Amino acid sequence: MKMSKLKKIIYGIGISLFFSQGFLNSACSDWTDIEAKDYFVPVSDGYKNNLKDYFNSPHKVMFGWFGNWTGVTMSSSLCGLPDSVDFVSLWLCWGNLTAEQQTDLRKFQEKGSKAVLCWRAGDIGDNLTPGGNATDVKNAFWGIDPNDEDTYIEAAKKYALAIVDTCNKYNVDGFDYDIEDNGTLISSEHPERANTFMRTLREEFNKTGKILVADIPGGKSWLRFYDILAEDVVQSLDYIAWQTYELGHSGLDDFFTGYGGVSSYHPEIFEEVLKKSIVTATFERAIDKHYFSEQQDYHPSCGIEHGGMGAYHIEYDYPGNPDYPTVRAAISAQNPPINN
Repeated sequence: MKMSKLKKIIYGIGISLFFSQGFLNSACSDWTDIEAKDYFVPVSDGYKNNLKDYFNSPHKVMFGWFGNWTGVTMSSSLCGLPDSVDFVSLWLCWGNLTAEQQTDLRKFQEKGSKAVLCWRAGDIGDNLTPGGNATDVKNAFWGIDPNDEDTYIEAAKKYALAIVDTCNKYNVDGFDYDIEDNGTLISSEHPERANTFMRTLREEFNKTGKILVADIPGGKSWLRFYDILAEDVVQSLDYIAWQTYELGHSGLDDFFTGYGGVSSYHPEIFEEVLKKSIVTATFERAIDKHYFSEQQDYHPSCGIEHGGMGAYHIEYDYPGNPDYPTVRAAISAQNPPINN
């Protein structure tokens, strides 16, 4: 079915939404000029509305794990990101937001972007247990009896509800579960614990429109964690961010559809999974940054398009003229203008 003219315009302008405020009066050839936009320069209502239209249109998302967040300087603020970044995971942020962070978050969300909490949690209660992460402390606080499996299930529910409460308290847009540690929560011997945890999050997030993300290391041996998740849980995820930090086009194809790859698990829903899969690179190591630029024009050989791309420590791309030069180029490459 052909797109309506309006949809073509919305989709085609894509990354132009963070270029000049006057893009609507520009020629089409000017819409893809990569130019930084100072967030603190007032923008028109028309610009804001078109930015939100972009977020609501079919496009590949731009995502990042944002670390070192203070909300004080542009380099450490969400508002310093290009306007067309869809959402970020607040890496190692489990609440207790400062006044500066709360202001930064609110302004970031006003543009239409989203931010979710994110941390690794092998054990029930990780990072939210008063008194610390010692096993005996967590077990006591969450009511776990090592000899009673039912107490683990109930504790997993309580842990999920505590995350929901934290998201609601600070008006955060959801949770990104970094799955890469075995423990009392994520266990191949007791998959129902993690699945109960995720189902509880999904049920509660549905009430407020929050998003649920899983991120998993991008090597085939790590797919054992993906296999723990039940099919209905996988289907309930808004996105899966794969930590494919050192994979180019052929490596990504092998990871998704090669022997023992993602398509080998939950094969009945693989197309659905790939459509919400985010491939990622890391900016933590400068030597690996080129993978991000390679991934920006990746198209799976199976013919099913993935959901988008992202970067670990996306904030490390801030220095430049314009700022975030690598991220801006990738947004443009992922969503090129559509010619009539």
